[in-house]
Amino acid sequence: MKRIVLLLLIGMSVSAISAQTLRKQNQLLKDSIGVMQNVINEKTSANAILSQENSILKNENALLKSGKDSLDNEHKSLLGKYKTLSAENVSLKDSLFIYREENKKLNGQVDSLYTEVNNLNEEMQRKLDYMAKQEKIWGKSKYFNISYGMPSLDRGNGTETLNSDFAVSLLRGKTYYLHKQPLFGMLKFGLDWTFFDLAVAKYTVEENPFEDGGDIYKGEVGMQFGPSITVNPVDFLKVNVYFRYDPSFSIAYDQNSNFLMNYGSYFNTGLAVSYKVISLGAEYRWGSTSYTVDDEDQNWKVSGTYLYLSFRF
Repeated sequence: MKRIVLLLLIGMSVSAISAQTLRKQNQLLKDSIGVMQNVINEKTSANAILSQENSILKNENALLKSGKDSLDNEHKSLLGKYKTLSAENVSLKDSLFIYREENKKLNGQVDSLYTEVNNLNEEMQRKLDYMAKQEKIWGKSKYFNISYGMPSLDRGNGTETLNSDFAVSLLRGKTYYLHKQPLFGMLKFGLDWTFFDLAVAKYTVEENPFEDGGDIYKGEVGMQFGPSITVNPVDFLKVNVYFRYDPSFSIAYDQNSNFLMNYGSYFNTGLAVSYKVISLGAEYRWGSTSYTVDDEDQNWKVSGTYLYLSFRF
């Protein structure tokens, strides 16, 4: 009996302890359930937030996908353009190579043209210089001569031939060349026209049984015309040879105070050497004039050499 009572007491104690334990455990479970509920609530809230964020991410992903598709399309378009541009670039490279080759050829042609132009300019300049020099050489066609002569006078009729005490002449004229360019680069034919020619000479007559002594003054005013040849051997040096007819009005005043005049027919030939403006020359003059002296016809012949200084302009 005692054992039964003891077992009951032990059982009741155990039951009392188990009930407390169960209540504690139940409370712990409730607390755990509350914690779990809170966790669940938090998870639910978190899931809602995650769901919202996921929805946002899905939308963003859709937008990104759409953007990606658009970028893919643009990439494809750009790739097509790139291929086209690459093909064009290759074509341009080929064209550039061809252009460079053509440019080299053109540059070579331009250089050749420049060389030809420079050569032409040099040739033209040489021609201009040559023409300018030729103009300086041949352009001075007018002349003015101052002459000193040593003529002699033969009055005929057995009279003594007189040598001049002095003789001077002044003349002015122009050479008309028959062609523009010199032959062989150095020779020109021309016609000389001396439109003014004045010559004066004085002779002395010694007294003799046949005539009285005294002075004779003789002069001619005329013009000259005739051919000439001019040679330019070097630089501005020229040599001129000419022959001219010199019709003149002749005047004489003899020792007997006779004043005589008539037409005279004269000729002259000469040679001159000139350099630029200055010329030195010599010529030989000859001719005759018929005068009536004391009712007697006399043919006075004059001949002699003249040396002269000439200015050409």
